[in-house]
Amino acid sequence: MVANVNPRDALNQIRRWIGERVATSYTRNGCRVSLANLPRERVVLDIDLAFPTDRAVKAQCDFILFYTVQDTLVVVPMELKQGDVDASEVVKQLQEGAHIASRLVPRNVKTNCLPLLVHGSKRVQRRQNEKLKHSSVTFRGKKLPIQTTRCSYEGNLAKALNIK
Repeated sequence: MVANVNPRDALNQIRRWIGERVATSYTRNGCRVSLANLPRERVVLDIDLAFPTDRAVKAQCDFILFYTVQDTLVVVPMELKQGDVDASEVVKQLQEGAHIASRLVPRNVKTNCLPLLVHGSKRVQRRQNEKLKHSSVTFRGKKLPIQTTRCSYEGNLAKALNIK
């Protein structure tokens, strides 16, 4: 049996791997995510810097946030959308983020994954919202619901992740 890795040690391993690919801006296409009220021990991977690709060919989320809570490493694949939301595309992008995170996080670390759509429109169109509600992202064999929050208000990420 392999001993569990301390989530802080895993976070430091991820931080070293990320290096210069750490996010310095938390905005995509006019949609901003606020890191206010998040744990200080965190790192945000900018997927475009880490895995440059033709977005028309490969769906990727925008960022992956990693942080620790007690004995758990929390992984948050994030997609930021200012305009119309295509639920099918969002699911593909978040799923790719979950795959990337799964490869980065050692298997023997207690992990919680929270896929998140950050959107700009006051409301996602009803049909797209229904698709999102019935969709999930798979992370290490578990199907996970997609959380949502709105762009550009202070504490939007902490609120969506239920961080007090």
